[in-house]
Amino acid sequence: MTTWTKATGDFDFLNGYFDVRHRTLKQAFAGSDEWLEYDGTTTAHTYFDGAISIDEMRFPTKGSYGLSVRLFDPVAEQWSIWWVDSRTMRLYPPVRGGWAADGKSCRLVGEDEFDGQPILCSYEWSDVTAETAHWEQAYSNDGGETWETNWIMDFTRRSTPPPALDIPKLTGDFDFLVGRWDMHNERRKPALGEPAEWYEMKSEMQVTTYFDGAISFDEGWFPTEGFRGATFRIYNPESKTWAIHWINSLRGQLEDPVIGSFDADGTGVFEGPDVWDGQPIDVRFRWTPGVDKAAWEQSFSTDNGQTWHPNWKMQHTRIS
Repeated sequence: MTTWTKATGDFDFLNGYFDVRHRTLKQAFAGSDEWLEYDGTTTAHTYFDGAISIDEMRFPTKGSYGLSVRLFDPVAEQWSIWWVDSRTMRLYPPVRGGWAADGKSCRLVGEDEFDGQPILCSYEWSDVTAETAHWEQAYSNDGGETWETNWIMDFTRRSTPPPALDIPKLTGDFDFLVGRWDMHNERRKPALGEPAEWYEMKSEMQVTTYFDGAISFDEGWFPTEGFRGATFRIYNPESKTWAIHWINSLRGQLEDPVIGSFDADGTGVFEGPDVWDGQPIDVRFRWTPGVDKAAWEQSFSTDNGQTWHPNWKMQHTRIS
């Protein structure tokens, strides 16, 4: 039985509800000094005992959401942060970095683009207290020689959940999964090849949604396997498909996604390329939804999807 060790509490300060005052530069890289100001809220929660931090921002005047998903890499001991805007439902390129030795500020930098041109983007946290925090975003178009701040947020803790946004719901595909589940697992060892054996194990999973269902997230506990698992699902309203990313607590990475959708009979099939034991493979997830019972199955293919070999099956029973 595994005893979990807390890897980090870097973003625990953000847990809960905040009012947020935003200031955004009207136009980047134009010598502008005109700023737009508006109010919003954020709700944040940590998973993996602090090693994953997710916050959902609400912009009432814009009628949109924003979301940050932060993953801590326990090997590199650094954070990666991805941003999602509900108006595009795109997972933007990550920034990476960490907190200063004194713990008073955090700076992360990553590659992005602006108006079709490559830039660098930075996030910086500072002035963190129990009730407030300060955040800034800056861009550089000269390889980091100079930076222009273009978005400033000031956070003030609030005691109640923020009000809901009155905007159309994009999807409810994974709403069936919201809540807590017991899971009976059957897993093949090894996943491919012979000889092999199947073994059984118990686990639990807690599931929530963001963006009123257009993002689905679960955290799973696998005490006999030595890791925790999480799944980040994001809906593409144009293609009406889901991208599903796996996160293993031992690696702290947002794995390449499987992509797919639910068919007319309600079964969800999601596929994508991967590598197993140095060998390129295809991966398939299959979901069978239900109210109090649900099922999931993972299969691998070594012949471009001609044949599939199941290697992990879960039977879900709702707890709450």
